[in-house]
Amino acid sequence: MPILSLAWLSTDQPNRLAAAASLDGLVRGPSAVVATVCLYVAWRLSGQRQLAWLAASTATLAVQAVIMAGLQLATIDRAFNENLWMVPFDFLTMLVIGWLVTSAGQRSLLGDPVLIGLGAGLILGLGRLASIVLLPDLDPVWVSRPTAVLGFLAVVVPTVLLLWLLPDVPRWASSRLGAALFLYALAHLSAFLAGHPATVTGSLITLSSDLAGAVFLSAAAVAMLRLTIGVGNDDRDRLQLRVDELEAGLRQDRARIHEINSTIAGLASATRLLHEDHTIGAARRTLLQDMIHAELGRLQRLLNEPSARAEEARRTVPVEVDLDATIGNLVLAHEARGNRVNWLPSGARVAGEPDQVAEVLNILLDNAAKHGRSDTSVTVQTVADAIEVAVADDGPGVSPEVRSHLFEWGARGPRSSGQGIGLHIAQDLTRRHGGHLTLRDDAAARGATFVARFPRARRDDDDSAHIA
Repeated sequence: MPILSLAWLSTDQPNRLAAAASLDGLVRGPSAVVATVCLYVAWRLSGQRQLAWLAASTATLAVQAVIMAGLQLATIDRAFNENLWMVPFDFLTMLVIGWLVTSAGQRSLLGDPVLIGLGAGLILGLGRLASIVLLPDLDPVWVSRPTAVLGFLAVVVPTVLLLWLLPDVPRWASSRLGAALFLYALAHLSAFLAGHPATVTGSLITLSSDLAGAVFLSAAAVAMLRLTIGVGNDDRDRLQLRVDELEAGLRQDRARIHEINSTIAGLASATRLLHEDHTIGAARRTLLQDMIHAELGRLQRLLNEPSARAEEARRTVPVEVDLDATIGNLVLAHEARGNRVNWLPSGARVAGEPDQVAEVLNILLDNAAKHGRSDTSVTVQTVADAIEVAVADDGPGVSPEVRSHLFEWGARGPRSSGQGIGLHIAQDLTRRHGGHLTLRDDAAARGATFVARFPRARRDDDDSAHIA
């Protein structure tokens, strides 16, 4: 409609439809430019060489169309489509596009493929312009209508087939691009066959072919760009998922290493104490040996747990865990390292996975030993259907700026020498057991008190069986 309006207002020709049909550069130019930009961006995003050579082909059309649009606007009362000089340049354009299409997928030895297309379009466009403006019009009888049709079929159809069979390009996209090229060539052929003055039928065929070709060309290029962006987003999402998986695996590995290091430190201290301190009584020596045996078993399970299956391994069926045995072994290990722990057996039992319960309490004892000034206190109490284990130290307490994100991965205070992952691991493990880990708010108390809450193990007479 804009082209028809421009032709209607800007010409005194009685056949304004023919005038509109002669402004094919205004139809092809914008669509070819849009197609070139879309295909070029798609190429840069995807790195697919076929898109680069397709962009070069549309660039060849775009430059010529823009040049012809300028000429047609400057001399709007004169029609150039039926000029015989248009024929050889149309054939040359098809040959160049055919060469560009056959080069798709190959690495260019001459530089950026799009620049090659722009250069070819500029040469052909300026040659077309110079021939029309500077050279006398050729007699149309030199080329008969059957010859023009045969030349059209001999050059255009193979080029369209090359586009349609282009590998690694969606068939729907290559079909639309091929249709656009065919319709553009058909428009020029129709204008040449109609002669001057053009008939209404010839003008309609020329104008409708140009408009349809512009729609096919721009639609195919825009769709290819959207497809490329969609594929890029999918690739980005897959990459982000892979990064998240690797990060989760790294966290699991760091969590295991964190607990392994702490366990090894306790074992090393206990073993050294057994070998170097000959004043240890027989009863305590037996307790230390039992602790070493139990911690070695837990260490072996930690080491044998594949990182890829760490998440699955944590989802075991809860069993009855004897807190006195678990805390007793950990207290012996920490006392062997020189950390005094005040604790009294309670007879409490929780429902959970023994190694994970031990890991939570070991993290809390480690944390208290690092930040406390002297003794660590451990108290156990029953609250409704849960057991709460409170681990308190007499250190400086938790900094106010850390409290809001204390249990996040990597959170640590300004004076902390730890990695900031222990409390996060401990909270995660207690949540897996249906409990929670909290920092007790007590303004009167010194230091920090962490409370780990676990579900209480049910007895047989609680109408709920447990796994022994």
